[in-house]
Amino acid sequence: MSDTNDFGSFAEAMSALGTLNKLESAISSAIKTSQIPPKEIRKFMKCTTVEEASSTPLFQFMKVLFSKVDLGTLQLTKNDIFNYMFTIPDSTVSRLYPNVKNKKVCYLTTEAIQQFFEKDLGIPGNAEEIKCMNEGNQACEFSITMQPLAVYHHVLDKGDRDIITNLLEKNDLPTIADNIGLHDEELKYKLEILKRYHIVDDAGKVTEIGETYHKYGRRADDDDDDFPPPWKDMSEISQAISTSTSFAEAFLETNRKEPVVEDISDGAIVNLSDEAKKSTSFAELISRSIKTDEDQEG
Repeated sequence: MSDTNDFGSFAEAMSALGTLNKLESAISSAIKTSQIPPKEIRKFMKCTTVEEASSTPLFQFMKVLFSKVDLGTLQLTKNDIFNYMFTIPDSTVSRLYPNVKNKKVCYLTTEAIQQFFEKDLGIPGNAEEIKCMNEGNQACEFSITMQPLAVYHHVLDKGDRDIITNLLEKNDLPTIADNIGLHDEELKYKLEILKRYHIVDDAGKVTEIGETYHKYGRRADDDDDDFPPPWKDMSEISQAISTSTSFAEAFLETNRKEPVVEDISDGAIVNLSDEAKKSTSFAELISRSIKTDEDQEG
């Protein structure tokens, strides 16, 4: 039998699995209570620099949320139009696997990022861990590539569509500004955003992508759902996270009380370690263990 497994000793393994269970519960509760209103999403996604995006209420909320569920300190490092990258220099998840080297282990954090974008922002995408501290890196690094159509739906609003309509009608900039009630500087700023998203080219003409969006994208009279951002109710979110983790702790504590004293074979420890590697959650691990016990009894 190997002296160690991914988590360390058997006691360390049980402690790590308990922590993973609490993290899963906290993440699930946090995502359920954190839907972001479209206007706030648009503010975040229209930012042209990392510094600007990092200062938005949306990212600050995301940073606090990840900290509250104990995933670590989230930092934004890249904000391309269809791709964002984040780092966590103090990843809780990576530390739960002390014996895993040269391998990425932060599947929980990866899933949390993807679920936040998909369920709270309404933007499907594919998240992945690019670098992991367990590979010898200074921080864990994550990337999410978003579905372009969903990005356009969230970034562009009625004012942007009005600009596209005017450009297609061959109106000059002063006429466009007058038609939609914008100052010249405001119009120039909006045009820069449209250029960044390849809706308008450098010459100020609507691109093929812009024409396609104008024809098939959101309609000019579409209204955004207007509801308070979740950071207005941060205390409720904190309570939901606390309740979920307390339930997980209570479950684990209950199972630790009054243990039946019996010999635990080396084989049982090895089997549990193997099941832990194949399971994506503590609940699934328990299910696998019960199934194994039933098969052995049968």
